[in-house]
Amino acid sequence: MKKSLIAGLACLSLTVTSAVPWAVLAAPKKGIVTDNGQSTLRPITSDVAVIAHRGASAYGPEHTLAAYKQAMQMKADYMEFDLQMTKDGHLIALHDETLERTTNAKELYPDRAPWQVKDFTLDEIKRLDAGSWFNAAFPNMAKKEYVGQRVPTLEEAIKFVKQKGNGKVGLYMETKAPNVYPGMEEKLIDILKKTNVLKDKHLILESFSEESLRKLKTMAPNVKLIQLYTADMLKGKDVYQEFKRIAEYAAGVGPSKELVVPTFMEAAHQNQLLVHPWTVNSQDDLAALLSLGVDGEFTNNPDLLADLLNKPYISHGAASGDVTDSSAVLWARANGPANIQFEVSSDPSFKHRSIVTTSHADAKHDFTVNVPVNGLKPDTTYYYRAHTVSSKYTVNGSFKTAPEQNSLKPMTMVWGGDTGGQGEIPPYNTFQAMSALNPDFFLFSGDTIYADNKTPAVPNPPSETVQDFWSKYKENRTDAGLRSLLQKTATFSIWDDHEVTNDFSGPSESLTPTGLRAFKDYWPISGERSSADKLYHTYSWGNTLDMMILNNRGYRDPNTKTDGPDKTMLGEEQLKWLQQQLLDSDAKVKLVATSVPISVPTGKANARDGWANGDQVDPNDPTGYENEFKKISNFIVEKEIKNVFFVTTDVHFAQVIKYDANQDGKTDYHELISGPIGAVKINPGTLDPTFGPESMYAEGDFFNFGVFQVDPANKQATVEIRDENGKIHYSHAFQLEE
Repeated sequence: MKKSLIAGLACLSLTVTSAVPWAVLAAPKKGIVTDNGQSTLRPITSDVAVIAHRGASAYGPEHTLAAYKQAMQMKADYMEFDLQMTKDGHLIALHDETLERTTNAKELYPDRAPWQVKDFTLDEIKRLDAGSWFNAAFPNMAKKEYVGQRVPTLEEAIKFVKQKGNGKVGLYMETKAPNVYPGMEEKLIDILKKTNVLKDKHLILESFSEESLRKLKTMAPNVKLIQLYTADMLKGKDVYQEFKRIAEYAAGVGPSKELVVPTFMEAAHQNQLLVHPWTVNSQDDLAALLSLGVDGEFTNNPDLLADLLNKPYISHGAASGDVTDSSAVLWARANGPANIQFEVSSDPSFKHRSIVTTSHADAKHDFTVNVPVNGLKPDTTYYYRAHTVSSKYTVNGSFKTAPEQNSLKPMTMVWGGDTGGQGEIPPYNTFQAMSALNPDFFLFSGDTIYADNKTPAVPNPPSETVQDFWSKYKENRTDAGLRSLLQKTATFSIWDDHEVTNDFSGPSESLTPTGLRAFKDYWPISGERSSADKLYHTYSWGNTLDMMILNNRGYRDPNTKTDGPDKTMLGEEQLKWLQQQLLDSDAKVKLVATSVPISVPTGKANARDGWANGDQVDPNDPTGYENEFKKISNFIVEKEIKNVFFVTTDVHFAQVIKYDANQDGKTDYHELISGPIGAVKINPGTLDPTFGPESMYAEGDFFNFGVFQVDPANKQATVEIRDENGKIHYSHAFQLEE
C-alpha cells in the first residue's frame, strides 16, 4: 500500500464517531463480575481438587510412601490409591494386576509368571523392592531413598497420609478389577471403618465398574462415588441421558482427559456431577481443562496444578494479530487480576530477546490484554511467550511480519468463519487442518462466536450481558485446534452478525455496544481498527497483496429499509475509503475482506442481510444493499482495477464466483466463499443475477475452509477449498492481470 494513504487513514479515523451513534454507549461499567451466572463451563465446587495420581508419580515410584510424601509436599488435595487384593485377602495400593512392572518380582520369583497379585501373599509382596525400577526408568529423577521402597497395604497408606498430611489431605480410592477380587468392597469398607475415615468428608471412592460402585453405595450411602469412563465406555451413548442415569448413585465422573469437551461438561454439571479427568500432566493440558470448568484433575505432577490454582495464569492461550511490516498486537487472558508479560524475539530460544512488555489484566476486560509491539523487522518470524508475572506457566506463540512495502514475496493465508452455531461447538477439526499448512496469517471472516445460540457457555440464549458474550469467546477458546492456530500465526478478525445477534444492524441494535466490546476484548485488534470502533483498515503484504478489511455491521441501515441511493451498509466514509484504497493500491492483488456475500441472498425476504436482494427468489423484494454495491462494482469496472477478490464466509457452504458486471464478456472481479468451520451445513442455491455472477464451483454439506495463495513471480493467485481434514475439494489458479 502506498505511503500517502496511511496519513489519510489516520484522518478518517478521527471522523467516524459521529457515524456510530451507539459508540458512546460502549463505555464499560465498573465492578463487573466476569462469571455470566449460567455457564456450565465452570466448577460446581468451591475448590478445584489437585488429585495426586498414584502419589507424585512423575517424581517418585508410584504407590510408595515416598511418592505420597512428595505429593503432600506439593500441596495435593487428594491422594489416589489403586487397590488390588492379595492371595490371603489383604488390600494393597498398586495399579497393575501384576507385579512385574513396578517391582522386582520377576527377579525374586522367576518361576511365578505372570506374577499376578492374586497369586501372592502379603508377606511375599512385602519382600519386593517397589522403588528401584523408577530409578532405572527415570535416571534424571532417581534418588537413593527410592531403593527398597515397599508396596504399602491400604491401611498403611491411609495412616501415612492422615499422619503426614495432618488430616488435611483427602483419600481417593479405586476398586481395580473388582471382578477379579470377590469381596473387595467389603474389605474396603472394613478398613475404612477400622482407620476411622469412613465418615471423612474428604473420602472419595472410584471405579470403572458400575456394579462395584452400586455395591459400595449400599454399604456406605454417604460416601462420594466417582464413575470412571474410557472413550469406549461412552461410545454411541447420549452423555446427557447417561449422566442423568448414573446420578442415582454417583457424585461425579472421572473421564479420560480427551473426553472433556463443552458438551461433556454441560451434561455432567447439569446433573450436578463433579468432573475429575485423568491423567493430566502437561501444564498446557492442565490449564486447558481448567478453562472447561473441571472440578479437579488427576495428575502425576501435583505441583504444576497447584501452581495454576494458587496464582493467576494464562487461561485461554495467546494470539497475535493485525500484523504489519513493523508491528503486531499480542493478546492473552489471565484467569484473574494479573500483570501479563510478553517476551518477543526473533530467536526461538529467547537467548537474545529484543522486547519485553507488560500489561495489566483486569475485570473490566475479562482479564484480557491487547498489547501493541512496534519496531519489528519486515519479513521476519517472531516468537513470543506470555505469562503472568506471578506464575511459571508460559504460553508460547509465533507470527511473521509482512514484507517491506515495495517487495514482492509469496503469501499464503487461510480463511474461514461460522464457529459455534446451531449446536456445532468445540472441538473443531478444521483449525488443526489450517494450522498444518503453516499459513502466513489467518483471516477469521466473521461469526467467530454465535452469541444468540444455545451452547454450554450460554444455556439460556441469547447473550445479553457482556459476561454472556465473554463466555462465548472463552468457550470457543477451549478448542485445542483454535488455540494452536492462533499461537502459530497472526490473525485478522472481523465481526459479522452472530458476534451480536442474527442479521443485526449496528446503530439500531441495542446489544451492539456489548457485543462489540466483547469482540474487541477477545481478539488482537490494532488501535487503528479499534479507534472510534471503526474496525475497517488496510493491511499490506509488501506489494503482493493489499487486504481491505470491511466493517459490514457497524454503520448499516436496517435490513428492512427499502433499497435506494441513500441506503448503506458501509456508511459514506467507509465506502469512499474503500474506493480510494482500491484506486491507490499498487499491490498485485486487492483482497476485500467482507463478512457478507455479494450475490448469495441472505437474511429473510423483505429483510435481506447481504448486498443481494434475491431477484431470483422474489423480484418484488425491495430490500438488500444493491445500490451501494453497484457503486463499488462500477468503480472497479470504470477505473479498470485489476485482480480484485472479495473473500467471505457467512453462508455455510463453499463457492467460487466470477463476475462480469458490465456484461462485456470479461471477468471484472471474483468472490471466494468458504465455511462453515463449526455451524449448520447448507447447500448452495441460485445466485442473484444483478452483477453478472457465474459460479465456478459450489459445494455444501461439509465443514471447510479456504486457502488463498499469491505467487507474484509466476503472476498467479490460487484458491483452494479444503475440508475439515485438510483434503482439497477444489483448486483453481488465477492468472494475475498486469
